[in-house]
Amino acid sequence: MTPPTASRPTRGTQQAEHAGGLTLRQDARGAAYVEFLIAFIPLFVMFLGMLQAAMMYAAQLVVQHAANRAARAAVVVLPDDPARYDGDPVNQIEMRGGGGGGRLSIPGIGALSLSGQGNARVNAIRAAASIPLLAVSPSFDQLYRDAQVVHALSGGALERGGAGILLYNRFAVGVTFPREAGSDEVHTSHTFGPDDDVTVRVTYLFHCGVPIASRFMCDTFLDHLVGTSLAAAEDMVVAARDGDLQALLAAHRRFRHARDRIQAADAGWREIQLGADSPGLGIAVHVTGARYAVLRAEATLRNHGARYEY
Repeated sequence: MTPPTASRPTRGTQQAEHAGGLTLRQDARGAAYVEFLIAFIPLFVMFLGMLQAAMMYAAQLVVQHAANRAARAAVVVLPDDPARYDGDPVNQIEMRGGGGGGRLSIPGIGALSLSGQGNARVNAIRAAASIPLLAVSPSFDQLYRDAQVVHALSGGALERGGAGILLYNRFAVGVTFPREAGSDEVHTSHTFGPDDDVTVRVTYLFHCGVPIASRFMCDTFLDHLVGTSLAAAEDMVVAARDGDLQALLAAHRRFRHARDRIQAADAGWREIQLGADSPGLGIAVHVTGARYAVLRAEATLRNHGARYEY
């Protein structure tokens, strides 16, 4: 009688027996998954930052084109027939608020215009600058839905243009006239000579819609009011309460960088309040916690010097 042969252990049984003899420290199963998770998070954040930076760079090119277009419009509009511009004098700009009932007073912020700012010639120049910026204005989905990558990239020409015409570009596009190229001092009332250089600056509030990256690269309306990042300040308070020194130092660095970024953009925010069509309409978007980057560009052309008699 032949003795029974022992059944050969399966591969799964061998692996189980082998793993059973290892300590937790020696068992390396699943290491690839852990390494993937560790590497994916910073890589994904870097990707989001690159995406947001690329969108901002593309928008800066459009803002420069808008400034070129505004300068070309200015040297044609300024000497044009006063009958086309509500009788405004030739070559004169006036940065003023709209008619009665067109201003909203907010404690701590001041009076915000809810109707067109500037005389008819300024409004015509602003309209010329606003048209190319419709291509980068956010759609209503981007403004009022949770920040997601798909929302930041979505929105066709009709959706973006419609939102820009009806709401966004009315408070996000500011057109001002610097006293000289590169200066932060702008004219509030000025008459250009027939052969003067006309410098036009376009300031645009670019809507940052990429999640996570926008927190490090852009700021909210309230951040600009207080002069620094409220989110970074909150992180500092939480880290100090928890006694986490490393988190506190990291939050302090973000706080300082945000403060410097906001201070550098302060002149642009003042230009928006002065040169936008209806800056008070921004309240409809600011309440959503939207984040912005201030983009500025300017162009200079010589006034056409037309001495027509109208």
